[in-house]
Amino acid sequence: MARPPALLAAMTPAGPPVASWSCVTLTALVLGRAAADPVLHRAALARRGITVLRRRSGGGPVLWDPDLVSLDVVVPAGHRLAGRDVTLSYRWLGAVVAEALTGLGVPARVVPLDEARAGAARGDGPAQRAARACFGGLSPFEVLGPDGRKVVGLSQVRRRTGALFQCGIALAFDAPLLAEVLEPDDHDRALLAEALEARAAGLRAFAPGLLARDVVRAVDEALAAREGVRLRPSPLRPAEDLDPAARPAR
Repeated sequence: MARPPALLAAMTPAGPPVASWSCVTLTALVLGRAAADPVLHRAALARRGITVLRRRSGGGPVLWDPDLVSLDVVVPAGHRLAGRDVTLSYRWLGAVVAEALTGLGVPARVVPLDEARAGAARGDGPAQRAARACFGGLSPFEVLGPDGRKVVGLSQVRRRTGALFQCGIALAFDAPLLAEVLEPDDHDRALLAEALEARAAGLRAFAPGLLARDVVRAVDEALAAREGVRLRPSPLRPAEDLDPAARPAR
């Protein structure tokens, strides 16, 4: 079974960059690589029938539902898009996605390095609460919508063979559900949902009716135009693209 980390392991120095677009039909809560698991509301997860998965990249929990469009880009170690600096290597991907979204009628911008660091340094109460989830935090070169809320999250895995860049593009963002599965306490859950709604949004909040295929086409075209790269589709079978258990947690 071909999966993005398997594609990364199979990458050769002369190999072409590979893209894997995917979505899911069943919702999963996907945890990033961390020393300890975050606090979760296990009863809510069971009641909602939401599976907990883990991805190999870092970052906070992501609610991977049918409204989250996922892109994996695998490039060989020597490719210019792989970069040497782990943080700066995100810049091209954030710029491509922001350009594509702007072309779809959602004015978007990339978060500069200094802005992301300044925001992390402030760390007020609502910001700290929201940062429990991936889309509630803000990292350099992630993408904001026209009202300043995050619409695209980024992460990566680096190996000797190359780099895997992971991009989650939210068509819709269900802050109450994410807060429900993360926070067991009723009072804190309401505060968490409020904090998440203030910091993250889906693209349909700005462009109702936007479809996943519109996003895929726009990003692919922006990448070809901006970076001169056309990504080779991965050999994932359709069932693997749709089944959250058939590929690594994101």
